[in-house]
Amino acid sequence: MTPSDHGHFDTAASTWDDDPAKVERARSTAAILAEVLPLRGDERVLEVGGGTGQLSLALADRVGSVLVTDASAGMVEVARANIERAGVGGRLAAERLDLVSDPLPTERFDGAWAQLALHHVHDLDALLAHVREVLVPGGWVAIVDLDDDRAGAFHAGHEDFTGHHGFDRDAFAERLRHSGFRDVMVRDAGSVEKELGGDHQGRGTFSMFLAVGHA
Repeated sequence: MTPSDHGHFDTAASTWDDDPAKVERARSTAAILAEVLPLRGDERVLEVGGGTGQLSLALADRVGSVLVTDASAGMVEVARANIERAGVGGRLAAERLDLVSDPLPTERFDGAWAQLALHHVHDLDALLAHVREVLVPGGWVAIVDLDDDRAGAFHAGHEDFTGHHGFDRDAFAERLRHSGFRDVMVRDAGSVEKELGGDHQGRGTFSMFLAVGHA
């Protein structure tokens, strides 16, 4: 993320959850992760780019604990309020953390998950390497993100967006392997509908994938 990205999300944080589609998307992703991941109920999980924490809140009763991280201080503030409101502060916490540039947590995690976060990360290889570094041997990473959107329709109208326009599934799987993850699996993970901006008009539907790998 760039400083302008942080500013955008800081500004948007207070009303982010007012869009019911965003909350429902997190719940749908949570259902997919609960189906695919071998959750025992005692895992220590790291969420990458967790925003307001909705994904981890939806999975709070399926794992032992979650550290929700985000590079946006505004998003972390809202996530902390959501965690407190849900009464799960004993198991969930939120911390402002840029996993590319900040010192890594000393804690080690059984798993890490992320939803629609990595396409904002410029140095994706550094991020994936750092995620692997904080996982225990055999730990897993589960990433839900946009399929290849080379036309840039998803972020049309956002002139300050400088991230990835989605990902090619095979290339993303290879990127995980290059970062040291094994047994990589990629599958469908639903879709996102949103109003289009810029030269694109109307509503668009954008497919997502789930990629899972093991340290």
